[in-house]
Amino acid sequence: MKSKITILGLSSCCLLATLAFTQNNEVEQDPLALSPIVAKQTTTPNGTLISCNLKMLKDTIDLPLSYLTENLEVVKLDGRDEALVGGGTRTKISNNYILVSNRKQTPYKLFTRSGKYIASIGAYGQGPNEYGNTYAEQLDEANNRIYILPWQSDKLLVFDLKGKPQPPIPLCMRVPKGQFRVDTKKMEVTVTTLPFKGGPAVVWTQDLKGKRKSYVPSGHLTLPQDFSNEVLMGNNTSDYTVMLLTIMPSPRIDSLYHYNVVKNRLEARFTAEYPNKEKIPWHGYSEYPRHFIGDVSWPIQVSEHTWSSSKPANYIVDKKTLHGNYFRLYNDFLGTKKMEIWPSFENGYYVTNMEPSQLKENLKKELARKDIPAEVRKRTQDLVKSLDEEGNNVILLAKMKR
Repeated sequence: MKSKITILGLSSCCLLATLAFTQNNEVEQDPLALSPIVAKQTTTPNGTLISCNLKMLKDTIDLPLSYLTENLEVVKLDGRDEALVGGGTRTKISNNYILVSNRKQTPYKLFTRSGKYIASIGAYGQGPNEYGNTYAEQLDEANNRIYILPWQSDKLLVFDLKGKPQPPIPLCMRVPKGQFRVDTKKMEVTVTTLPFKGGPAVVWTQDLKGKRKSYVPSGHLTLPQDFSNEVLMGNNTSDYTVMLLTIMPSPRIDSLYHYNVVKNRLEARFTAEYPNKEKIPWHGYSEYPRHFIGDVSWPIQVSEHTWSSSKPANYIVDKKTLHGNYFRLYNDFLGTKKMEIWPSFENGYYVTNMEPSQLKENLKKELARKDIPAEVRKRTQDLVKSLDEEGNNVILLAKMKR
């Protein structure tokens, strides 16, 4: 499989570079073609529900990143002191911008797609337009807006793409943990929250002044007040998805939903059948343009009040053929099948944000393998040589195929 490298941008004064690695040919064979049918479709009053039977997942296949994405871009972020981001961040991608979330006392940072630093967004603190920990954000390039949802907040913070604060959007109820989507043209906000017992809603729509338009009661999705649980929303399709990752006090079988704003209802689109209904693993679901993705893991008690999990096993189901299997995702643009990566997809992109020293270490391990293809070895060697271990983070991103 031939590949080419194109240098999209370079600025020596700021040590910025964006490299694009493009596969010339499609993956020769669909990696799922030989996998079994593992799911069934059921027509419900709310539409089509796909249910995956985990008993049918027999093998683990190696899935190349190029099967799901068009190409890979490597973006080296601006190395100036005010642009440094550190580790443990969330990253949002748009056509021309990169937004990196805050970490501890580091504010959000906005960059161009070539890695040039633009501005810090807001500040760490408790004053106006400041925040401590944050849970979600939206990079709305088309409308010159950035929206930020802090933890336990009753408002969305708003900034323009130069970092200038705008009037915040009041929320009609406080959100402990949540996801959201702002439709600036419709002047409407949709919000999903952890539906604690006694809370009136799990998802709702409101205007930009905080007036609620419609809401879905918590109902069977109600949770005890435990912040171990999460609200998931990948934004990889145009649908507004709702998935509650429930691990405490115990996991429960649930679904990935679409929120139908017009009919004001949650419509189940994907779920799974587990072999032992008395022992449900920790699990989550996400939606890609052509697939549904799930993962399963088991709790590991670290201390009296602290839990971790086993390494998650990921599985994939084709929406059309219902073929599927467990899978390991690997970065075939830069390595071999042994270069396993986490399926980190959001807003229509694969994205990972790494410190250069860690990336360099990972790539050197790939270069030590004898089975790495010659063209992959060459581009990986070139990338390793270009990395500055004392520099700012490096972002690997790839747009998803539709």
